[in-house]
Amino acid sequence: MNINFSRYDTLTTLLAGTTAALTIVISQSAIAKTPQEVASIAGPLTVQINSSLGDGSGVIIAKKGKTYTVLTVNHVVEKADVKYTVRTSKGKNYQATAVTRLQTAETDPDLAVVKFESPEEYPVATIADSDQAVIGTQIFVYGYPATGGLFGAEREPELSPGLVTSRPGNRPEGYTLRYQAVTWSGMSGGPVFDSEGRVIGLHGQGEFGFAQTSSGEVAPIKTGFNAAVPINTFIAKLVAAGINKSELKVDHTPATIGPVSTANPQDAQAYYFRGLSLLDQGDAWEAIADFTRALAFKPKYTPELYFNIGNARTFITAGLPQTEPTRGSTAIQAYTRAIAANPGFADAYYNRALAYLDNQDQPKAIADFQKAAELYKQGGRTSAYQDALSRIKQLQ
Repeated sequence: MNINFSRYDTLTTLLAGTTAALTIVISQSAIAKTPQEVASIAGPLTVQINSSLGDGSGVIIAKKGKTYTVLTVNHVVEKADVKYTVRTSKGKNYQATAVTRLQTAETDPDLAVVKFESPEEYPVATIADSDQAVIGTQIFVYGYPATGGLFGAEREPELSPGLVTSRPGNRPEGYTLRYQAVTWSGMSGGPVFDSEGRVIGLHGQGEFGFAQTSSGEVAPIKTGFNAAVPINTFIAKLVAAGINKSELKVDHTPATIGPVSTANPQDAQAYYFRGLSLLDQGDAWEAIADFTRALAFKPKYTPELYFNIGNARTFITAGLPQTEPTRGSTAIQAYTRAIAANPGFADAYYNRALAYLDNQDQPKAIADFQKAAELYKQGGRTSAYQDALSRIKQLQ
């Protein structure tokens, strides 16, 4: 079973009564800095990168005189004939004076460096050792989402907490730092921080997992998993980036608080996270077992548990011969329970529509895509809304 992820992120948003956020509840005592403290560090370091083709984010990693160096992902600045503007936390706009694309082949990591000049003073990010970001590590994604009808300079920054779910040895475009967090379109290129407020990666992938249905169609399943290119991957590319390591602020001190342990789960949160980690690594049956154990505690995030059970069953079904049945409930039943627990769960409607399609039930699929589109529109998830409308058009 393979779950491949799109590098473009149009992710789940947290809006009461509209959709559920696939996040994990973490006690304040389990992190070295509060989210507010991380946000205060992240704000001045993180920039918008805007162009006529779309919006992205980046992080200031070096300064030499009046020249600042911003690290981002290549797909934010991949077109050489386009002008890019850097907008800082102070609301100042600067034309990019140079763009160095580190991704010159499909096998290269999705990274790029942008330079701009400013007389203003901006801090430089501290870089940590991303190898320390093991499964269970607390992370924070920061960037400028393009949601709610806001684009370009209108965007406001967002901080999204999460936990590392897997560290695969090899992934396309270098996306080997994977986590469960809520992110949005426009946050690509934004920094991923550890619990100390140090940069450990560049966000750039999210939401969609792809599973081949019994009809042969490759369906985009909404999952909530995200990925970043680890900062150590960039460090290995310093020569190509034209940067001397002495220009960077590096701190490899271990984080104050270690990763969340799932070795011996005793509560819903531990079972939920272990299930997410197993699902992200492709162990769908084991993930379902942990999600089911978590449900026994009757946690507040019951809709998310059923949603992820539905995702797991979707991937299991995708890996089986068409004539071979799965054990237990179906993905449709799991998504239905998620919707019953939260009628505003847009992604559950979307994924259930795909499951109905796999069952050749086109009327129910159209109805679910229509409901998902309605909820996406209410939540300002423009890309997801357009995607659902496109699905409906194809079926009618």
